[in-house]
Amino acid sequence: MKKVIAIYLMSLLFAAGVASAAGTAPAAAAEPGIGLTLKAGTTGLGGELTYGLTENLNLRGGIGVFSWTLHMLENGTDMKDLKVDLLNIPLTLDWHPITGNGFRISAGVMFNNDRGELSAAAGESVSLNDHEYIVSDLHGKVTFNSVGPYLGIGYGNAADTSSHFHICTDLGVVYIGAPKISLDATAQDPSQQDALNSDISAQLEKYRHDFKAFQFYPVLAIGISYTF
Repeated sequence: MKKVIAIYLMSLLFAAGVASAAGTAPAAAAEPGIGLTLKAGTTGLGGELTYGLTENLNLRGGIGVFSWTLHMLENGTDMKDLKVDLLNIPLTLDWHPITGNGFRISAGVMFNNDRGELSAAAGESVSLNDHEYIVSDLHGKVTFNSVGPYLGIGYGNAADTSSHFHICTDLGVVYIGAPKISLDATAQDPSQQDALNSDISAQLEKYRHDFKAFQFYPVLAIGISYTF
């Protein structure tokens, strides 16, 4: 009888030890999820989809668009319309070096169809290379490389299933290369066309020199995410 009681007590102690060990074991890491983000910034207004690959690594892609037109009046006479269209599609890998922390390092590419268009209506006065002309037509365009590498940092993990809602931010740069600039105009007075063509060439050189420093486009954005 004593032997049976001893075996029973030992069994209880063993079961209690197993239960205690199970209770103190670390919880399994939550599986990464999928997040949708609404975002606004220098690449436009749009959204992103984040897919969690591992606890610390996500794949993120999105789209940003924006368009605006500015009517410019310089020196009381120079009339031009400047239209800017942004279309950016980023694709990045986000690495979260600290588990459970939103800080991330991002690298990838950005596809873009960003462009600026300059125009003037017939009869308007424009200044080109510091000379005034009345034009019957003027069109100019600025375009950039259609794809460029992106590097940045940010905060927020849209694939983190510990919460449904997250705030996210991005700060980085994308290499867009030297812009490609074109400009054509027709003088209302045909006798001024040769002089206008010469001033267009000189003005284009000034534009290219001025834009040469803008080969890196800053990316600054903020958004809110929902995790599934």
